[in-house]
Amino acid sequence: MKTTSIMPLITISGLAKSYGAQDLFADVSFGLAAAERIALIGANGSGKTTLLRILCKEEEASSGNVHIEQGVTLGYLPQEVDLPEVAELHLAVLGVTQDLLACASEMRVLERQMASAPPEQAQSIGARLAEITHKFDGLHGFDYFSQAKVILLGLGFDESELNKPVWALSGGQKTRAALARLLLLSPDVLLLDEPTNHLDIRACDWLSDFLNNRYNGAALIVSHDRYFLDGVVSRVIEIDGGTTASYPGNYSTFAKLKADRIEEQRKIYKEQQKEIKRIEEAIQTLFSDRKFTRRDSKVKQLERIKRVNNTASERTISAQFAQAVRSGRDVVRLSKLSKSYPGRDLFADLTLTVERGRKLGIVGPNGSGKSTLLKIIAGLVEPERGEVILGHNVDPVYFSQEFDHLVKSRTVLEELLADADLTSREARNLLAQFLFMGDDAFKLVEVLSGGEQCRLALAKILARSPNLLLLDEPTNHLDIRSREALEEALRSFNGTILMASHDRYLLNTVADELLEISDGQWAAYMGNYAFYKDKSQPAPPPATALEQAKPKPISRPQSTLREIERQIRELTKSRSAIENDIETLELSVEELTAALGDPETYRDGAARDLTLDYEQSSTRLHDLYADWERVCEEIAQAEKTLGELAK
Repeated sequence: MKTTSIMPLITISGLAKSYGAQDLFADVSFGLAAAERIALIGANGSGKTTLLRILCKEEEASSGNVHIEQGVTLGYLPQEVDLPEVAELHLAVLGVTQDLLACASEMRVLERQMASAPPEQAQSIGARLAEITHKFDGLHGFDYFSQAKVILLGLGFDESELNKPVWALSGGQKTRAALARLLLLSPDVLLLDEPTNHLDIRACDWLSDFLNNRYNGAALIVSHDRYFLDGVVSRVIEIDGGTTASYPGNYSTFAKLKADRIEEQRKIYKEQQKEIKRIEEAIQTLFSDRKFTRRDSKVKQLERIKRVNNTASERTISAQFAQAVRSGRDVVRLSKLSKSYPGRDLFADLTLTVERGRKLGIVGPNGSGKSTLLKIIAGLVEPERGEVILGHNVDPVYFSQEFDHLVKSRTVLEELLADADLTSREARNLLAQFLFMGDDAFKLVEVLSGGEQCRLALAKILARSPNLLLLDEPTNHLDIRSREALEEALRSFNGTILMASHDRYLLNTVADELLEISDGQWAAYMGNYAFYKDKSQPAPPPATALEQAKPKPISRPQSTLREIERQIRELTKSRSAIENDIETLELSVEELTAALGDPETYRDGAARDLTLDYEQSSTRLHDLYADWERVCEEIAQAEKTLGELAK
């Protein structure tokens, strides 16, 4: 995580926002320093997204002040993005400036025209292509193109998707593309609203690494992904009760400090209540004895007491599963299970037994087949080969992340009662445990938010009292408090759980087995997420000549001066080799530039191939420049280490 400067880029003072008579927050105050990473957390509906929108001037505050230092640039990632619908994904990401996007788009159009242009038109098209390509290069377009590709692949896109039309992208893919565009733009401050919502675990890890090691700006992050926050932020701002409190450290540190503060506040509240009761009893006694002067003094003493709130009233779901009926020992048996879709194998010959009481987490990239596997086990999708065998006395229930099992035309109460043997009173009590109070029970399901639908779906599960839970992303729409309450309930559940999830905190605290599905393959791990991450790390790939030449960490007496001198010699050789490659490629680019400016090029139909060679050579040349700078830094570091050891 980044160290920060004291200089605040953004200062928020006494900010308030209300909609009519409803106050969203009343006193939000904090600052964001250069390179600081802050998590903004709070219950759903506490105003986190609204605060981000106020900072980027998409909404106005009701009162208070926001000061942004002159020249500071902001980049905002909303939960629902509006991506320019240009022809291709990588062009949309390249649109960090209008000039760059215009150049890239025109280059693509001219390249297509060149492919079918008659000789008499090819010369003018080629001349324009050479001109616009030169302008694109001058805007560092090839650098941006290379960086955009790295970022898109890191965020989970396949290389084959880079030329996909933007209009054909799913909502989640558009959000990832918008995030890629922001990272490429690299503003002074990132305002990120749930940046990991549509990322699989690999992409979440990549984003954490990018923010920690490649992005030098500040970030204000709204997220329910506690594992992500633990790895990225150095401060937590909580919106609670309309105001803010600041905690140093990452999310886990915040959770401990908050728990300690709540416990201390409860003790203070308890002691204060005792003191209030003592004074009230004294007032009553003095009133009976007609000692009015002393009584009035006690009344004033009581009025001067600054009342401490009882923190025990914080609202969150109260999920506790009933004792599950005991099933047979083998709850789920998968035998040589296979499933594929046209052009894509999900898994083949998947053979696994899940025993009673186990809690199996299913992980893998987006689209790898996790949800499909759960649907097969639930009997909603047929496998191509193999079989699913449920054990003796197994009563499964399936939780869909799309909530497509909820009937939208029913009220909340009707939907709960549809599959549950409950009285209306019992159902209302259960709904209250999931924060559906009073008239909330009579809302139509179709008007519920994602978080409310999630809570209703979980309430339906509790009403059923199953002994096998098939959960597809159960925490997706829950705020952090609700996630923690659900995790506690799942940990204490005495039945069996199979859950597909990207929530690494959930997988770490609940799962005791992991099944990974990726690229048509599968593997099982007997442990939680931390165990899986440790055991599933791939062996390092064979080192390239450049990587082999990198100086290794030096510690005496294991590393000698002679070894460091050898490393410096190897690095120097690598630098010379890179310099030779740069010289050769620079000459090649000059020759290609001259050829593209020659009218004869367009008479013999060679312009298209030459243009492609020019683009590839320019991209490779920029990569070599970066390699040369890196090797020079490594030589300097090795020479510094050598000098220190020689003293």
